[in-house]
Amino acid sequence: MRRNPGILDGNPFKLGLFGSNCSGGLAFTAVPERWVASWDNNLALAIAADATGLECLVPVARWKGFGGTTNVNGTSFETITWACGLLAATQHINVFGTIHAPMVHPIFAAKQMVTTDHVGRGRFGCNIVCGWNEDEFTMFGLKTHEHETRYAFAQEWWDVICRVWSGASGWDFDGTFHHLRAVAGEPRPYGGRPPVMMNAGASPAGRDFAIRNSDLHFDYCRAPAESIARIRETKERARAHGRRIQVWIPASIVCRPSEREVSEFTRHVVENADWEALDHNYALYTGTYGSRSRSLEETQQHRLHNQERAVLGYGGSYSIRGTPDQVTDELQVLHAAGFDGVAIGFVNYLEELPYFAQEVLPRLERLGLRAARTAIQP
Repeated sequence: MRRNPGILDGNPFKLGLFGSNCSGGLAFTAVPERWVASWDNNLALAIAADATGLECLVPVARWKGFGGTTNVNGTSFETITWACGLLAATQHINVFGTIHAPMVHPIFAAKQMVTTDHVGRGRFGCNIVCGWNEDEFTMFGLKTHEHETRYAFAQEWWDVICRVWSGASGWDFDGTFHHLRAVAGEPRPYGGRPPVMMNAGASPAGRDFAIRNSDLHFDYCRAPAESIARIRETKERARAHGRRIQVWIPASIVCRPSEREVSEFTRHVVENADWEALDHNYALYTGTYGSRSRSLEETQQHRLHNQERAVLGYGGSYSIRGTPDQVTDELQVLHAAGFDGVAIGFVNYLEELPYFAQEVLPRLERLGLRAARTAIQP
C-alpha cells in the first residue's frame, strides 16, 4: 500500500501549512484579523488545503501560551488527536502530529500514532521535538535535558517506537532512559511501513539526529545562497547512511496584489506586535536550558534588524513578502538553493490561502515546480 502520497515523491517543490492548531499561528501580533484556532477554522482550513493540493499540515506542539496581551499560542489543540480528526475529514493531504518525546511514553505514543495512521490510511506523519520551552516542562513537573542529552533521549525513544511498529512482540529493552519488559504492539502502521518522520534541529546534534532518522528535516534559512552548502552536506551525509532526506523550512508569507498592499499590511502587523509575548519567547529560547541553535546575541540582533520577520514568523522564521510574482520568484530561489519544501504560516490562514492558491500555485506550475492540480471535491 502506498504511504504518505505527495510527500515522499510528487511535486519537485512541496508546500504545507504550519502552526494552525495554535491561536495566532506563527505571528506575534494583536491585529484583529489574527488567526483564531477554533476546531471549525482548522477543519475548514484542512478541507481547503486538501482541495488546493498542498502536501501537508504540520502543527506546533504547545501546552502554554507566551503571555503578553494576546497570549500567543495560549489556545492550542493536542496534535495527535488534532491530526486524527483532520485525517478523517480529508482525502489526500498528509497531516503530521508533533510530539515532545520526553513528555509521552514511547509505547503509548506508538499506539496513539498508529491509530491515527490507520484513520488516515497512511497519510499520517510524525514530527519529533525534543523540547526547549522550560515553562511547559515545569508545568509537567519535568526538567529539560541538557542539549546533547535531548537527542540521545530522542534516539532511544524513536528506536523503541520503530521496534514496536515492526510487529515484534515479547521483547525487552534496557537503555539509558527506558527499561521495558515483554513489549508488544499491534496493529502495525498502515501498509506495514512506518509513517514519515520529520525533525527540526539546527544545531550539530539536531542535524545529526535528522540525518540518521528523518525523512524531512526542518532547517533554518537566513538567506538562500547561504544555505546551499549546508543543504548539500545534509543530503550527502544522509545518502552515506543509505537514506534520502528532504530539507524544508518554515516561512511566513504575506502575498498581496501590489507592493503597496504588502507594505501596508506588514506595517499594520508590526505596529500591533505583541512585544511582551515575543520577548518571553526569546527568553525561553535562549535561557539556561534553551535551544542552542542561536546565541542570545544573535537573537537580539535578529530582532533588532528583522522586526517584520520576527513578528510574522515565530520570532525569526524565514519571511516572504510580495506580490504573486515576487513570492513565486522567492520560492523558486529557495528551490534552487536545494530546499524541498516550505511550511507556510499566514496571519490568517483561511483568509489568505485562497489568494495564494489562486495566484502563486499556477505560477509554480508554469515553472515546473509543481504539477497541474486536479480538482478535488471537498
